[in-house]
Amino acid sequence: MRALPRLALLASLLVAANGPALAREDSLNERVFDRAWELVADRYWDPKMGGNDWGLIRDRFYPQAIAARGEKQLYAVINRMLDQLDDSHVYATSPSELARSKEPPEEGDEPSARRMTRLDGGLLLLAFDQFDPGDDRWVRQAIAETPGLRGVILDLRNNSGGRDDVLDRIAGTFTRERRVLVRLSGKRDIEEKTRGSGAGAYLGPLAVIVGPDTASAAEILAYFLDENGAFTVGQRSAGAVTGGVDHGLPGGGRITIAEYDVRTAGGKRLEGDGFTPRYRVSAAKKPNDLALARAVALLKGAGPREARP
Repeated sequence: MRALPRLALLASLLVAANGPALAREDSLNERVFDRAWELVADRYWDPKMGGNDWGLIRDRFYPQAIAARGEKQLYAVINRMLDQLDDSHVYATSPSELARSKEPPEEGDEPSARRMTRLDGGLLLLAFDQFDPGDDRWVRQAIAETPGLRGVILDLRNNSGGRDDVLDRIAGTFTRERRVLVRLSGKRDIEEKTRGSGAGAYLGPLAVIVGPDTASAAEILAYFLDENGAFTVGQRSAGAVTGGVDHGLPGGGRITIAEYDVRTAGGKRLEGDGFTPRYRVSAAKKPNDLALARAVALLKGAGPREARP
């Protein structure tokens, strides 16, 4: 038997050594891709898949997923597939991205927490970046414990949304009776209502600041409060308003799927369009915070809130 040249022998050894590893990677790629595709096919709110042939889309992206080398490439392919639905709440998150999201913020990063500031003239500024458990209690407590309160400003410019039960309770802080907040349609229809505060509701002057980074539940809250007499200030919101539900993927990743279409009580769809505030000024905070200045000016001349017809 003729001996192989040294270079050919080296190449054959590399293939033999790497073959099982490559096969394992291909197998994981296939399992992750197939699970993502199947979950969307089964759970996405629109049975027509936005006019797309979901089977043909699988055929198009499957070879790319199998050929992907590494987690980053694989999830890039999956997200390109999911982008075909053009839905803000359909996306995949890799295990590495999930791990990074749990790391503490680096020094100098703006904290994504609740921020309360008491302004001159008896005004209270409340800013929070998500709808997390406890945010509703924090809002109510801040209002109740502010002496001589003459107006509240909710700053939602950095709020990307969050849990709908927290949204229900925060919206209910500003109305005595339960009101329809949104209507959800999917495998089943849901009418979601505020959780009213009764006699403890705050009905005084209220302003809400929004901007391009205001998304999801924050857009719903701004729209609802605008209809119920709040001053809304800033720029048009993100238009990212469908009902996303998280599901695990093989290997530790995650996929978010819009299982519900979301519309306001009056039937308006905010997805893609966003919410446009009544008083439009720049939402930038630097060099001058024009939106905050406008909200303060509006509240100083305001009386009790009244729901708009």
